[in-house]
Amino acid sequence: MYRLRNMKKLFRVLLALHIALYQFIPDLAQAAQRFLTCNTTCTITAVDTSIWGTTTGGTGASVPGSSDDVVLDGATCVGGTTCTATFGAGYNPTWQALTMSACTASTSGCILDANPNTNTITLTNSGAYTNTGAGTRTLSGGTWVLSNNAALWTINASATVTNNPSVSYTGTGNRRFFGGGKTYGTVSNVSGTSFIINGNNTIGTFTPSPGNSIYLNTGVNLTITTITNVTGSSSLQTLFINQDTITATVTITPTNNWTCDWCGFSNITRAGAGTITATNSFDFKGNNTGASFTITAPSVGGGGGRIIGG
Repeated sequence: MYRLRNMKKLFRVLLALHIALYQFIPDLAQAAQRFLTCNTTCTITAVDTSIWGTTTGGTGASVPGSSDDVVLDGATCVGGTTCTATFGAGYNPTWQALTMSACTASTSGCILDANPNTNTITLTNSGAYTNTGAGTRTLSGGTWVLSNNAALWTINASATVTNNPSVSYTGTGNRRFFGGGKTYGTVSNVSGTSFIINGNNTIGTFTPSPGNSIYLNTGVNLTITTITNVTGSSSLQTLFINQDTITATVTITPTNNWTCDWCGFSNITRAGAGTITATNSFDFKGNNTGASFTITAPSVGGGGGRIIGG
C-alpha cells in the first residue's frame, strides 16, 4: 500500500512534466531550402535539377540533400492546375524536413507520390513532415523514417492520405504523431522515451517499444489491426496514458489479441474484436474499461521510475 501511494504521487508529478514538455516544439535547425516546381507531372530523382529552385517557383538548383528542407508551396503546381510529383525508382533520399502545407492546385490538387516505387524517405529534423494547409493536398504511400529525437509528423483533416504510408520513429527522445485521422500501414516507435499520438487514426500495425510512455490525447480512438506484443521488465515498463484529463478516456480498438507484459494503463477504453491481456501490469486510477481487457498486477511491485501510479 505504501508503494502504491508513492507511485500515485510520482505519476502526478511525471505526467505534469510530460504535458509541459509537449507545449514546447524545438526550433528547426538551420538548413537550405529547395522548392519543388512541377508542371503537371514530374519525377523526383537524384539527378534532375530542372524541378528544384532555391526560391519559390524556381528551377535549376541542386537536388536537395541531407542538409536541405524540401518545400511544396503555391508555386509547385505550375499554372495552378493539378500536379503529381512521383519519387523515381530506387530513389530513397535523406532530407532535413518536408513541408507541403501551402501546396495548392485546382481539381485533384497537389499530389506527392511515393507509392509506385515503394520509396523510403528519411527526415532528420524535429519538424519532420508537415501537411496542415487548406488546399487540396495528397500524400501517397512510402515509408517515412523520422530520425530526430523530437520528431513530429503532423497532418490535418483537410489533407488526403492514400496507399497507407508507413511512419517509423528511430530517435530516442520525445516524439509526436499527429496523424490527422488518416489510414497508415504501420506506425512504429523503435525506441525512445515518450510518444504522443493525436487523431482518430487507422493503423495496420502499431509497434510500441518497451519502456515508452505513450500519451494519447483526449477523445482519440485508435483503430489498429495489429498491435505488436510488448515484453518489458520491472525496470522497463510501457505506459499507455490519456494525457489531458483525469476522467475522460481514449479508445484503443485492436483487431488482434494483444498481450503486454510490464505495462501500465490510465483512462484507456478497449473496444473492437481483439482482446488486451496485460500481465505484471498496472491499472492506474482504475479508469480502464472495456470487455476482454484484463490487467493482472505483478506479485511484487516493480522497481524503477517507469512505474507511474494513479
